[in-house]
Amino acid sequence: MKKFICLSLIVLLLGGCTITRIQEDSFENIINTVLYKDTNLANSTFDGYKFYLPRGTIVSGKKQSNLEIKDSKNYYYLYVDTISYYYKTRETHEVDDNIFYSKDLNYGDNFGYIDISKVNNKYFVEIMYNYAKIEAYVEEDTLYDAFLNMCYILSTIDFNESVINYRLSNKELETTTEEFNIFKSKKDADNFLQYIEEFDKYEGEKDNNTNIGQDQDSLETDKTNE
Repeated sequence: MKKFICLSLIVLLLGGCTITRIQEDSFENIINTVLYKDTNLANSTFDGYKFYLPRGTIVSGKKQSNLEIKDSKNYYYLYVDTISYYYKTRETHEVDDNIFYSKDLNYGDNFGYIDISKVNNKYFVEIMYNYAKIEAYVEEDTLYDAFLNMCYILSTIDFNESVINYRLSNKELETTTEEFNIFKSKKDADNFLQYIEEFDKYEGEKDNNTNIGQDQDSLETDKTNE
């Protein structure tokens, strides 16, 4: 009887873990439970869009419409294409079976792709979704945590059409949006590292003393309450 109770408790505990935690060996699970999840959370607002910044991450730099985001171990580079969103531009992506992981994304009106390449014993992660792209170059032991953060950010991007219309009518986006094709997968870490070097040299808006790094609890908002 005691043995049966012990086994039952183990089953219950293990069952609870599968419900509340992301399985670390499954990209598909993160895609289905995070990236494809409809959410109303947002805690960060920039040039015509807002999104949810996961706990433990901060915006550490800004270059025009692009953001540098970091956590304790990784840097992420977010590119948001408000012009393609406005014109509802679509391009196709070819799944590459020769790299570590490659997948087309389709959920409702949202589309995109994931390409993860193993380069020099690290992983170059590219995720394009909801007219935005985020990239990171990470160690194997942080791959799934980084992937989870990237999916949280992209799943919550919400565009402000009034701001985009205003900026387009004043030709602001034509002069401030850096040329970057979010629809094109790099699949080459050299290009990524070159961009990082250029990004770090940028002398624009990069001030870690601003409120972009404040505690996330004070920033969280629900779009349904706005």
